[in-house]
Amino acid sequence: MATAKSATADKLANETVSADEIQENIERIRNDIASLAGSVKKYGAGKTGEVKARANSAGQDLTKATQDALADLTEELKGYERALTAEVRRHPLQALGIAAGIGFLVAALVRR
Repeated sequence: MATAKSATADKLANETVSADEIQENIERIRNDIASLAGSVKKYGAGKTGEVKARANSAGQDLTKATQDALADLTEELKGYERALTAEVRRHPLQALGIAAGIGFLVAALVRR
């Protein structure tokens, strides 16, 4: 039995770690963490540039689509304006009567 106890004590003595070894391991871990943080920072900076480029491209596409839609709408409204002008010239009294009726309805609604 004494042999088993002394074998265990010898094993524990061989497995003990000095404070210097622990300090070295901690310092190595700190350096690894600092290196990892630098890598993550570089990766994030690269992704930020990529996302900015995609957002800029999407913004330009949206701006162009909006300008195209506005131009189409403007042309359509000009067409309606020309058609309305032609109808008013063709039937001036009827147009005057319709305008007066609409004015009367608006005035009645505004009074309430």
